[in-house]
Amino acid sequence: MSEGKERSVFQKAQDRLSQFGATLTGNPYINFPAFDQLPKVEGQPQGSLWGYFDKDGQKDEVGTLNLLTPAVVRNASNEIRTGEHIQLDWCLENVQFPGFGRKKFEQKVVDLNESLGFASLDDELHFNTQSGSQWDSLKHFGHQKTKMYYNGLSHEEAIRSDTNGTHKWCERGGIVGRGVFVDWLSWYEKKHGDPPSAVSRHEIPVSELDEVLRYQGTTPRPGDVLIVRSGYVRWHDYASPAERKKGTQENSVAIGLQNNEATVRWLFDHHFAAVAGDTVAFEAWPPPLETGWCLHEWLLTQWGTPIGEMWNLEELSKVCAREGRWTFFLTSAPLHVKGGIGSPPGAIAIF
Repeated sequence: MSEGKERSVFQKAQDRLSQFGATLTGNPYINFPAFDQLPKVEGQPQGSLWGYFDKDGQKDEVGTLNLLTPAVVRNASNEIRTGEHIQLDWCLENVQFPGFGRKKFEQKVVDLNESLGFASLDDELHFNTQSGSQWDSLKHFGHQKTKMYYNGLSHEEAIRSDTNGTHKWCERGGIVGRGVFVDWLSWYEKKHGDPPSAVSRHEIPVSELDEVLRYQGTTPRPGDVLIVRSGYVRWHDYASPAERKKGTQENSVAIGLQNNEATVRWLFDHHFAAVAGDTVAFEAWPPPLETGWCLHEWLLTQWGTPIGEMWNLEELSKVCAREGRWTFFLTSAPLHVKGGIGSPPGAIAIF
């Protein structure tokens, strides 16, 4: 892009953001208005970003992924130093007893030798996109009081349209940027000993996330993808079938970030492009919906921030500890499905 065209694009973005009291800076990041200064959205709590990323009369459908600008991605590529890479998807068949009534993964091997007469195989997969490592799309979970999804999509419209689907992420080139890893589990074990059970409703406060970041020497930046390790995948890897069934299918209780105002404001102030973790719901589950601080409502609905769940962060933890750094280049290629509601992340951390 020419220098003149870059200035033109910058100025147009600045003109649009100035309506919200926001500014662009010489670095590639957006300076957001303060949480309490965001324009009020009728029927939604203070702090909603509906309309913030709209452009040329078109409603936005990708939310905070807009923060992953070419400049941000170029800066993130500086994280690639050794070329070592780790895929963060758990094997699709790993969740032995999916919760919430979801279907278990099935694979059917198709022998083409029988039908076509030459040695070749196909396979057919049947799985619920929420039954393993996943992204939640912006039409997965709505504001429960109004039954609205990100940027004013009603439940009725969400059922019959492809608005806010994962295909919109794919059309913009997937999810690519800098991953910032908060290895809460390793920190907790070194500082406090045995960690809380991953299948208890233990709430991780943001004060502890800040402590982990200081301990690691890690500084988040706007547009980062936040990834938190809490111990759920490790628990599942070593649990017996009976323990797994009780923990994943019968109780639907899991460790995660604390669901309160402090967490919501902390997440907003950091302006992450997306968030992910190794536990069932990123936040402690089930959430206290009556308080108004359900993180699914804030992340997916109010801000359009994708949530990654049940990512396999075990090898990532080892590599980060060995390298002494907890940031990396991150790529994710969700399934290109019109109106997709969930997807395996196809996520790779590159060092």
